[in-house]
Amino acid sequence: MDPELDPSTPLRCREFVDELTTDEGTLVLVGGDPWGRVVRLSPLGLEILDAIGAGLTLQELEAELLDRMGEPPGGQLTERVRESVLALLSAEVISAGQGTKETIGTSFDRDEPAGA
Repeated sequence: MDPELDPSTPLRCREFVDELTTDEGTLVLVGGDPWGRVVRLSPLGLEILDAIGAGLTLQELEAELLDRMGEPPGGQLTERVRESVLALLSAEVISAGQGTKETIGTSFDRDEPAGA
């Protein structure tokens, strides 16, 4: 069952065990008990993580991606963002709905561990 997502749903990036970026893409290691799981991020997935940063609502993410990338071919931005967010939620790369936007974290900086 899909999580409840509405325009005001807060989104945040989860902490990764590790991350590797090359010319061919980005891999993240999520989870840690006991083995974790490797997730390959598409360019759009990476753009979403960068846009979410310390936290955005679903509606703010949609507006940010529109500013960054423009309307997708064929339109349907809302549906495409929702589909991508659901995939990232399923892969445990991001989380949704824990508190308000103001309480979901301080910063997401890939060069600094979260909470540092």
